[in-house]
Amino acid sequence: MRLSPAGAAGRAASTDERRRDRVTRSWAVATVCGIALGLPVGVAAPAHAIDVSCLEVAPGDPRPTTETASEALRRTGVLAAQDRLERSGRGQAGAGTTVAVLSSGISGAADLPLGPGGTSVVGPGPVVDPTGTVVAGLVAGPARDDDLPVGVAPGVELVDVRVYDTATPTQEGQEAPDAAALADGLAHVRDRVPSVDIVVVPLQVPQDDRVADLVSDLVEAGVLVVAQGGDRPVDLVGEVDAEAGTGSLTALATPRPDEDAGPLVHPAALPGVVAVGPLPEDVTDPLRSSSLDVVAPARDAVSVSVEGGHCVVDVGSSAWSTALVAGVLAMLRSAYPEAEPGDLVARLVATADGRPDVPSPVTGAGQVQALAALTATAGELRAGGYAGDTDVPRPSTAAAAPEEPEDLLATTRGSAVWWGLLGGGALLLAVLARPLLARRR
Repeated sequence: MRLSPAGAAGRAASTDERRRDRVTRSWAVATVCGIALGLPVGVAAPAHAIDVSCLEVAPGDPRPTTETASEALRRTGVLAAQDRLERSGRGQAGAGTTVAVLSSGISGAADLPLGPGGTSVVGPGPVVDPTGTVVAGLVAGPARDDDLPVGVAPGVELVDVRVYDTATPTQEGQEAPDAAALADGLAHVRDRVPSVDIVVVPLQVPQDDRVADLVSDLVEAGVLVVAQGGDRPVDLVGEVDAEAGTGSLTALATPRPDEDAGPLVHPAALPGVVAVGPLPEDVTDPLRSSSLDVVAPARDAVSVSVEGGHCVVDVGSSAWSTALVAGVLAMLRSAYPEAEPGDLVARLVATADGRPDVPSPVTGAGQVQALAALTATAGELRAGGYAGDTDVPRPSTAAAAPEEPEDLLATTRGSAVWWGLLGGGALLLAVLARPLLARRR
């Protein structure tokens, strides 16, 4: 007998109801038995902790945790490069290297490898903005207990130079990023921390003569300066003045076909600075810039929050890309301690996945490839070009990976192969000719 649609639906509903009753009774029996036996009984739980955005953790919040692997480290080849260093016996990535972070401050609760020499040029007070801590975690965050990496170069020593309080001050006395404070921070690095190898500047300010002079001093002293290539101001500080002059950063708030952020975003625009941008797909309306050297992922990384623990980077910004590239340079510095700074930049730029000789205004020389930068030979580097305005010398052999030892038996083996081929050919001809010679007899 064929049921009507209504009858079929009624029977299906009745069947589903009986099935739910059986499942409910089974769970009830299991719960009672578990209680009777003293076993722990709980409700269904998620497979892992809920991921928390690094930017959503404020001072006083619980420490976040995540089991998520850093996709940004995989995409840039950092995981493979870390493994190569470990297997080669050259030590932990970044070991013996000092990186100064000029940002909103590194929280003491973050358990990051802070060294001496840090300062705050904006006065005392707790760290309230997460940017500096997140950047520091991306550079040098130690691996988690389950050996999931966090930072690119966990062997570095960090120097905390706090140059602002928060991008959007909410209380009286809080300082936003500006050129004067950045210059004070750069002066501190130059005058009081001469052992710094790398300075990372994950912020942008308008052109400033004092900043330019201090950056020039650092570059001439052999310090690698890495700065963000720029974010649209509206993404960081809210509404901007549409009437602002063309020389102001606010002029970049609205995308334009003929846009060139290169001359406007400092210190990234300065000669000798490695200017880093995000992957275009990671942000809304990426800037076009003639100063851009390389790009790196700006999302899907794992870092450290202002309260410690681990969180995810889920909002795109060239600040995060800058931190990753600074970590890669720290890795290269530790692997090639005798190399000139320009040689390390050459490794970084010449091995990116784009066209170093024809840089793109959106991606520069392309996305950083940490393993290729670590293992490239001198010949591979000489074949590459250099992007943006980063003036670096041609790579020397000091920056090259060790060459393969000369094979002293190569000639002998080659001769043996040829004699073997000739002998085998002669034997084959003799076998084929034997029947013909037998018939003639």
